Amino acid sequence: MSSDTLWERVAPIAVMTIFVMIVQIVSLALMPSLFASEVRVFENPESVANPLGYILLVLGFTLFVLVAIKKGKGWVVSGTILLAVVMSIYYVLYAFFAPSVALVLSIVVLLLLYLYPEWYVIDLVGLLVCAGVSTLFGLSMTVFPTLLLLMILAIYDGISVYKTKHMVTLAEGVMNIRAPLLFIVPKRRSYSFRKEGTGGNDRGAYFLGLGDAIIPTVLVISANWSLNAPLYGVGGLMVNVPALGAMLGTYLGFVALSMTPREKPQAGLPFLNGGAVFGFIVGSLMAGVSIF
Repeated sequence: MSSDTLWERVAPIAVMTIFVMIVQIVSLALMPSLFASEVRVFENPESVANPLGYILLVLGFTLFVLVAIKKGKGWVVSGTILLAVVMSIYYVLYAFFAPSVALVLSIVVLLLLYLYPEWYVIDLVGLLVCAGVSTLFGLSMTVFPTLLLLMILAIYDGISVYKTKHMVTLAEGVMNIRAPLLFIVPKRRSYSFRKEGTGGNDRGAYFLGLGDAIIPTVLVISANWSLNAPLYGVGGLMVNVPALGAMLGTYLGFVALSMTPREKPQAGLPFLNGGAVFGFIVGSLMAGVSIF
């Protein structure tokens, strides 16, 4: 295997896997503070209607973005996304700083994204956003509705990428307006997302949607708080075996994803969600806890 092939097939997946690891670790660190705050997305975390609410939110956002981009209103999408991103970051920072400090830092992030949307800025913001959103949704659902959500989204992602292809159109539109909804892994040191963007057919970077990091992590957080399983100290974090299994399963899903062709867009959630669910089930069996 040539060095180029090694980089093209292994290194991007390795970097993206590290991104997801960081998201999951930060989410676990955020969990105690956000759990105590009692901020929840859904009122009843055990309701099987919660996944439906999430899916409707995804479909509504997808339709909004596609219509706005088609009508040449990309600035509306960018503004909406920036506000949503900053709100997510505020919740993350609020867990560690006073409200006034968290607000000021969030505004700084907003200005930085608007004035200097370089790839490393977007990646750093993406890590914070993913951690905040994953923790909020993970704390808002128990395991059963979370498993339903992961299975439904895996199917939806596969259909929207391979059949209807509207998710590919959405991703292209998001990248073209430089919205901070992606992780970016440059192929070369000189790459600039501000100047080059996606680079057309000759892309200078690899891209991963934030949802591919968020959704498996929702299961990690859900398992960690809602299951009656012993917690163990791992690197200063308290985590149970089912949650740890979901984490390891996610990384296994990345290995499977790395074996797919790189020439065309791939649906990540069937691999990542599948790996997370598999690891979670194995971890639950090892811990001797019921998942239903």
